[in-house]
Amino acid sequence: MLSAETRQGLRLTVMSFVELVQYAFTIPGVSVFLSNRVCQDPLENFFGQQRQRGRAHENPSVSEFIRNTQALRVISTTCNTIRGNCRGGATISEELINANPLAKRPRRSP
Repeated sequence: MLSAETRQGLRLTVMSFVELVQYAFTIPGVSVFLSNRVCQDPLENFFGQQRQRGRAHENPSVSEFIRNTQALRVISTTCNTIRGNCRGGATISEELINANPLAKRPRRSP
């Protein structure tokens, strides 16, 4: 048996999906809707990262949310994720992995 919250969430998801499909067919040129192409993984990743930035603080203010978003933008431009539970974008370029030792700098004379 489902809890009231789960039933409400499921009902909201189904109603939203039906509304999305109806809206998609109002767009000129749309004759097919492939439901398997609808993917929430990027959105789930984003809010998961927001939760990580907030640590134990589950209800961030608007300014905290904006600050976290800006920090995530900086991090996303400098770091690649290696693994995760969401599809897409979880690869590392072969160019980033290099097992060769770094060149040593010459020692300075005192």
